[in-house]
Order: sequence, then structure tokens, then C-alpha cells
Amino acid sequence: MKNTIDLKVGDKIKIGALYAEQNNFFTAGQIIELIKGHFEYDNGLYIEDQYAPAIWSEVDEDYDSIYHLFGNNLEDFMDCEIVD
Repeated sequence: MKNTIDLKVGDKIKIGALYAEQNNFFTAGQIIELIKGHFEYDNGLYIEDQYAPAIWSEVDEDYDSIYHLFGNNLEDFMDCEIVD
């Protein structure tokens, strides 16, 4: 079954209790807003810039993309929800 979640820059996501329990960097009910994250990708020949919806991690001083947060196919979105 194909995942129908379409996350984009500017979306606000309310963290669910189950997700927060398994990811101790977040608390249930916390709202995060996606921004444009910059990533360097080494394709074997050279490094290229890529951009994806992300949040800024103060701990790592780097971006965490939606794929880091929720899995490559957003399979770990769990009980989180997109809010207005």
C-alpha cells in the first residue's frame, strides 16, 4: 500500500504520543514546522546539494529531514498529524 502523506516546507506536524514514546527527542503534542533543509549528497563522483523538508536540530547543529524523522517512505509517521 502506497503512503499518501505529502509533507512539504511550511507544514506543521503535531507529534503523537506513540511517536514521542519511541523518539525521545520529542514530546507528545509538540508541534514542529518543516523548513527547507540543505543536505550534501556524495554520488560517488562528486558532492551535490539536495534540499528536502526538514527541521533544524540544535543538538546536532544540522538539519533532520522528514526521511530521518519518519523513514524513507514516511512509514514511521505513526500517530503524528498535519495541523493548520
